[in-house]
Amino acid sequence: MLQLVLLIGKFLFLLVLYLFILHVVRSAGRGLALASPPVTAVPSASPAGTGLPGGSLPEGGAISQPGWSLVAASVPRMRKGTRVAVPWAGPLLAGRSGDAGLYLEDTFVSGRHARFTVTTEGLVVEDLGSTNGTFVNGSEISGPTLLGPGDQVAIGDGVFMVELGP
Repeated sequence: MLQLVLLIGKFLFLLVLYLFILHVVRSAGRGLALASPPVTAVPSASPAGTGLPGGSLPEGGAISQPGWSLVAASVPRMRKGTRVAVPWAGPLLAGRSGDAGLYLEDTFVSGRHARFTVTTEGLVVEDLGSTNGTFVNGSEISGPTLLGPGDQVAIGDGVFMVELGP
């Protein structure tokens, strides 16, 4: 009788173990399927959103000013060298929220962490009251900060290089 009870106990243990493993695998699969992929590029502004009067392109069909972009130097879950264009028409929001144009899947990044804006002076970054701060060339910023080509911007565990190009 004791052997029968032990045999049934072994089968119940194996059943619970297999159900646990199945649950872990299904949860991991769901987590991977629901994960938002990081943005690999933000398209440049369309002609209707050039920021020019009337939303039209100048003669010749090209904007004479070069475009600003952020290049991933070391960003979690983003390939090194990934280029993110900062749009002329409006700010680029960086963070973990769904409305961020630059989605950063990093626990040290706030939902609405920083904002990049193209101005007449150049590219400006502003920390939006994030918990861990935004750093430019190793120094934490406290207000809107003008960036130049080659500057490093650190948001959470990620570091971006600022580039100015055609």
